[in-house]
Amino acid sequence: MARKHLIIANINKKQQAQAKIWQKLAREIKAAAKIGGVNVDANPRLKMAIDKAVQNGLSSESIERNLHGNKKDDAELINIEYECYGPNGIQIIVKALADNTNRVASNLRGFLSKLHGEIAKPNSVKIFFDNLGYILVEKTNNLTIDDIMEYTINNNIVDINEFDNVFEIKTTPADFYSARDNLKNNKCIILDSEIKLIAQNKITKLDHDAKERFNKFISSCEEDDDIQWVVTNYEESDEN
Repeated sequence: MARKHLIIANINKKQQAQAKIWQKLAREIKAAAKIGGVNVDANPRLKMAIDKAVQNGLSSESIERNLHGNKKDDAELINIEYECYGPNGIQIIVKALADNTNRVASNLRGFLSKLHGEIAKPNSVKIFFDNLGYILVEKTNNLTIDDIMEYTINNNIVDINEFDNVFEIKTTPADFYSARDNLKNNKCIILDSEIKLIAQNKITKLDHDAKERFNKFISSCEEDDDIQWVVTNYEESDEN
């Protein structure tokens, strides 16, 4: 009986986490439409928001409701971006959408305090990140890096990396959709794709205490309704 309760608890936890992701995706669609209009072709932010929502399984009904229902929402959502430093050289960028900037700042400072980090000056952290198109392609039996280069030969590719099971392609933001469409048209299986900030220099090792504090910081940000996403230069390695 105890095991059954544990399984149910884990299922509920996953469902709650997924619901939180959908809530944030819906909020981004609403804000993007309100700021730049509902024409996807003329609103890159909205196009990316809908694209990400589809990838994460947000229903078409929810997308449509938030796309055209933004005028009914009286709450004025403000775009807020914080640049932060953590211990051991960790660089952090936090994006929030909220109707109360004081609440966001207070919560974030609390999360950072437990991490042993702090909010930094504007542009003191962001200069160490590049805004790039990111495409992750499954490495099927016959697919090679030469194929990837051939399929994207007319696109501005910044970097291509080959790993055990995937190819990682980085593009300029302007060529992101074209490169992705070319890969799809050549039957490549896209596992993940978005335009995002990518750290120029990554940290792959933290001691046990710092890693534990970092994981708690990320969990707190994910649970916070106002925080949309967090980008850092820490990437856990297999050895860490």
